[in-house]
Amino acid sequence: MSRYYNKVIFLIFSGSQDAAGGLLKRQADIAVLRGRATIQNASDLYNFAVMNMTQTKSVCKRRLFRFVETIPRDTNLSYQPVSNIRLVYQVIVRDNRDEILIRELSCFSCDKCASHIYEECENISNTGSFTKVKMINETPRVVDNNEDTNPEIEREELSDLVSSGQVIAVYTDDSDNDYYLIKVMDCPHVLRVDTTDSWGSILPTGTSVISGLYYDNNTSSPLLYKLVSKKKAIVPTESIVYICSEIDATRNIQLHEDIHLSILQCINELK
Repeated sequence: MSRYYNKVIFLIFSGSQDAAGGLLKRQADIAVLRGRATIQNASDLYNFAVMNMTQTKSVCKRRLFRFVETIPRDTNLSYQPVSNIRLVYQVIVRDNRDEILIRELSCFSCDKCASHIYEECENISNTGSFTKVKMINETPRVVDNNEDTNPEIEREELSDLVSSGQVIAVYTDDSDNDYYLIKVMDCPHVLRVDTTDSWGSILPTGTSVISGLYYDNNTSSPLLYKLVSKKKAIVPTESIVYICSEIDATRNIQLHEDIHLSILQCINELK
């Protein structure tokens, strides 16, 4: 499933400057990682967006999604190929085979390649023939069948989605709070020495951590938070339970109730 999902995600909204597309990609990533959605093609991504993201929760006034089932490709070429500028390798991966096919140029126009019959490409005189490359597994991974690896895999992959400036929820053993909110100040990194943060938390060498600032909810509203800007916090990446993608990391934030319930659900799944 992940192979098809990654293909859809990387072919859509691939520009880093597309903030709206980036938000959709991030929400789809999180939903797939947590098993709440199955996205294998563009139609699945469109249905996910309509069902989950049409109603906005941020300063965005509205979101409109449109699904184009097919794209007309029967167009005449109006340009001549320029030598040595389209050096994009085409890689073909076959199921249940330990080899891949590579050629220096990709074909985007012939009917055979459009039908995934790449060996019968009609433009092989321009694109060149395929070369077979043997795949070698350098570091085989052995998994203990008695070990439940799913929660660990999810936490590791969730931390990879975190970036500076976001608001995240982290698990805590505080009896008065189910979780803490943190404004992320830098990307995940591994400590090289034993470290103590401004709150007195001690983290040993080799721990993967994220640094940031806590939000305090000591207000009249239980879901209203204020940033504590003078004391830096360092928390393990394994404690991350939720990424609040639609919340701006301002000094004061109002947490929506549905996000609060989603965080609690993620915490319950870890127990």
